[in-house]
Amino acid sequence: MTNASLRSRLIRLGNFFFRHRSLTPIPFMLFLIVCRWRESGDLVTWVPGLIFLVLGEGLRLWGVAVVGKESRTRGGGGAQQLVAYGPYAWVRNPLYLGNLFLTVGATLISELLWVLPVVLVLFVIQYVPIVLWEESILSERFGPEYTAYCQRVPRWFPCLPQQTLSPQGHPFYQWRVSFWSERSTLGTLALLVLLMIAKENLPHLPKYLQTHHIVFSEPGQ
Repeated sequence: MTNASLRSRLIRLGNFFFRHRSLTPIPFMLFLIVCRWRESGDLVTWVPGLIFLVLGEGLRLWGVAVVGKESRTRGGGGAQQLVAYGPYAWVRNPLYLGNLFLTVGATLISELLWVLPVVLVLFVIQYVPIVLWEESILSERFGPEYTAYCQRVPRWFPCLPQQTLSPQGHPFYQWRVSFWSERSTLGTLALLVLLMIAKENLPHLPKYLQTHHIVFSEPGQ
């Protein structure tokens, strides 16, 4: 298989993953919630876990505040200008990097530290094809402008930006649009944290009830 043929297949796979990117994390998150095999049992993992969750969602909010509603269809949508300021001046895929932080954070608060390498493998499998697909579209749409952007801004590892302002000469952030667009993600994160707290404490519930002499009896007894 030639490199061109492999790239073409990855791009087609990226199109598939992009269209289903909201569904693919669900089985993994359910696994983190229900699995208790080889838990670290160390609550100290919650501190970096919550930090990663905040950083990940903060990065997503910042990115969506720049691109607005187009964040949901950035690769295949109808973007009329290339966004190259805000987080996009630091790294080309801030939303997907935010997703990686969120997944790492969720894994840490689940205390399933052995799953972290799996997180990285799954991220590569899903997002490398997605990015290749997006890049093929953006390259065709914006041509030399996008090529120059790729030369100065890395794909995954942030660097100090050369350009921090919009083409109009000032940053333009749609924070209201960003929070509204991210409402489902924020709600999912809140639910995830609550379920992880329940997972952590439910095994101790019988001992707690016994220690505090809380018993349930039938009426009349």
